[in-house]
Amino acid sequence: MSQSIRVAWVSLALLLGALLTAEAQFGVPLGRTDPRLESVAARELVARYCRVDYAGARLYPSEWAKIEPLVSWRSNPEFPLMMVTSRFDLDQEPTLEHGKYMVTVHYRLLGKYDMAEGYSNDSANTVQDVNFVVSEVNDDLRIVDIEPSYPHLSRAAILQWLNKKLADDQDPASKVMYQHAVQDLQAPKSSPPAQ
Repeated sequence: MSQSIRVAWVSLALLLGALLTAEAQFGVPLGRTDPRLESVAARELVARYCRVDYAGARLYPSEWAKIEPLVSWRSNPEFPLMMVTSRFDLDQEPTLEHGKYMVTVHYRLLGKYDMAEGYSNDSANTVQDVNFVVSEVNDDLRIVDIEPSYPHLSRAAILQWLNKKLADDQDPASKVMYQHAVQDLQAPKSSPPAQ
């Protein structure tokens, strides 16, 4: 091989090494993705997480496989509260800050279930904003933070969970707490008396 070909190959190898080092050091994919497409992908990732969370996936260890590909953590975090929601809406445009996408989700609350105290609807008809942070992790977009990180469930999902707890739990005090929660969540909304 001639001297000039060897120099060209060495130069190419050094350039490739520098590019890979820069990508690893700064976490920037150096022109491989269109920021507009990445923004849409970040929003869709959060939407997928919200849908499986709303359906109750965080309540059952067997459902972790639905959440794991969406987040950067390895197991379902413990949670002292569950927020019962009627709907959620995502901001249309994620905000890009320091190479991470911020997506705000607005949850319309029906109430909350506290693991120690049971169900209360003192937060009914309020909107809770939850901030999601999406970043590149090993060449994939993943949710790297959620604040607050409580599950946000549909009424149907929490009723299913509560009924399973009622059937499985043997502790009388826990059964009473679950039964009260089921009754409160199934109670029809009262309407004003007719005049």
